[in-house]
Amino acid sequence: MEQLRNLPLFAGMTDGEIERQIEALRGQRGRVEKGSVLIRQGERVDRFGILLEGRLQGHQVDADGSLSVVSTLGVGMMFGEILIFSDCPAPVTLVALTDCRILWLGPMDLSRTHPTLIGNLLSTIAGEYWALHQKIAYCGIVSLRKRIFAFLSDRSVAAGVPFTVPFDRNGMAAYLNADRSALSRELSRMRNEGILDYHKNRFTLFVSAL
Repeated sequence: MEQLRNLPLFAGMTDGEIERQIEALRGQRGRVEKGSVLIRQGERVDRFGILLEGRLQGHQVDADGSLSVVSTLGVGMMFGEILIFSDCPAPVTLVALTDCRILWLGPMDLSRTHPTLIGNLLSTIAGEYWALHQKIAYCGIVSLRKRIFAFLSDRSVAAGVPFTVPFDRNGMAAYLNADRSALSRELSRMRNEGILDYHKNRFTLFVSAL
């Protein structure tokens, strides 16, 4: 319950309200093994999940048959919550990168759903919409260097102050629609030029503009 209480979906709700909502939404807790497929690209989805433990990865098969990583999910993140309100099929395949614990919820019955939970869900979906809008804006920048800098500067508090990004290098490349090797080379050049420094997913920008 302590873990559920801290999830954005249940923010502002009492323990009793959370328990009743899980029951109303036919909540099921389950474990999945590393490598398991939770959602397949092209499938219809009638329930959504919350990752309680482990890591998930979403990938997409492109028109030419190549595989592209489009997202990486960590503890507390939801998946499938937009699809339950749509007749559209899943755009990605979701795979467990590690052994995971999942809380499954749904199908969604709004008449039995607490108003606070509905508000939290809409807030989450709005945040994801904004994140998609940002991603499209980054990918519209032709220069890879400027694309990287725009992405990092939006997350930097101030020049010289370290910060983290929610991606490993593969995830960052997928998010910025960049080749992974080209991304690494450009980051290395930017570090050599004193523009930034980094270690894994922790970055420091030393300039405020290119």
